[in-house]
Amino acid sequence: MWYAIDFGTSNSLLSFVEDGKEPRIVNLEGDSPILRSLIFTPQENLFYFGNQAIEKYQELGGDGRFFRSLKKFLPEPSFKGTEVFGKRMKIEDLIATFLRELKKRADNKTGNDVKNVVLGRPALYSLDPEKDKLAENRMRLAAKIAGFEKVEFCPEPIAAGLDEEGVGSELILICDFGGGTSDFTLLRSGKSFTKENVQGLSGVFVAGDAIDGRIMRNFVSEHFGKNVKYKAPMGNNLLSFPTKLLKKLCNPAHIVFLKERENWEFLKELEQWSVGGEDQKYFGQLFCLVEEQLGYPVYSEIEKSKIELGDKEASNYRFDHPGVQIDMVIKKDEFEAAVRPELGEIFESLDKVFENSGVKYSAVDLVRITGGTGQMPLVQDRLKELFGADKIQMNKVFQSVVSGLGKYAQNLPN
Repeated sequence: MWYAIDFGTSNSLLSFVEDGKEPRIVNLEGDSPILRSLIFTPQENLFYFGNQAIEKYQELGGDGRFFRSLKKFLPEPSFKGTEVFGKRMKIEDLIATFLRELKKRADNKTGNDVKNVVLGRPALYSLDPEKDKLAENRMRLAAKIAGFEKVEFCPEPIAAGLDEEGVGSELILICDFGGGTSDFTLLRSGKSFTKENVQGLSGVFVAGDAIDGRIMRNFVSEHFGKNVKYKAPMGNNLLSFPTKLLKKLCNPAHIVFLKERENWEFLKELEQWSVGGEDQKYFGQLFCLVEEQLGYPVYSEIEKSKIELGDKEASNYRFDHPGVQIDMVIKKDEFEAAVRPELGEIFESLDKVFENSGVKYSAVDLVRITGGTGQMPLVQDRLKELFGADKIQMNKVFQSVVSGLGKYAQNLPN
């Protein structure tokens, strides 16, 4: 018996594989197979997950630690962990906490203590081979800590293509646009699947979260002090908001670390050194954001604006909370100009699939899109330009990867 787990930056799913039976996707939260990849801990050794993490976070006014997008930290050697109620938790421990909960819920549904797991992984955690290896090793260790004994990996874009077995000899491009990564696989379908089916593979750690971060940087961050000026003691130079802290503010996963002691103390000093008339207001909103851990709801509203800008000429971004009031208009043309760097990186990665394989774009028979970011009109329009609208097929947005991982697990020995 195996579990196949699609541990995503934003959402996670699990499939149960029994000998001689078709893989079965397990409902992890009520009647839904999707468990959001979120953890909230209000006190030591007490954790909430998914939608319940959001509910408890709101109920307790953000008093605790809230974690999202943990997958993004896997290839970062500098990220050793974070302090949680006086205890240092490594990235492996945090992810193991989530995987353990997945296993517990699935075991309760299947009535089995499953020890084997296939984990999906991006085509590339990082372009740096050492960082890519580090990420996979961390993920393997997290699975072991969570209670799994045998751990296998399958690239997520390959998993998304396994549903194409048996439909004939077509050249298919699988585009998996997630929250943290954009992955591409060019494969030849057939009656069975082997490594020879894969014609090309590429990926980049730029996707939905990066686009949300760009909206924060270019539009919303001015309300949290992006444009403040300050003078250090005994200095005459006028300085801007520190790039290091701005990067954390503009990253949905890293924003929680503004509350760590070193960053928090520096922010307090900046407030004292600021020279602008409205700087105190913006620092007040930033402190409220950090102290009350409003990162998740702030970015949730950003995501809503991103979706609205797909079919509207403007979006009214509103955030109303005691201590933080934002009401601003984001125009579609300005948004599209702002996210060009991120979309450029994504489609440069796609280009590499064809450069490395020697295959021409025109040779592709079918383009399958999966993942939430793949629903963006900007992404779909670019794919239509490259391949033609008649070749584009919208796949099951969230379930195709975990379904393919289940099929992959079917062929593994117990």
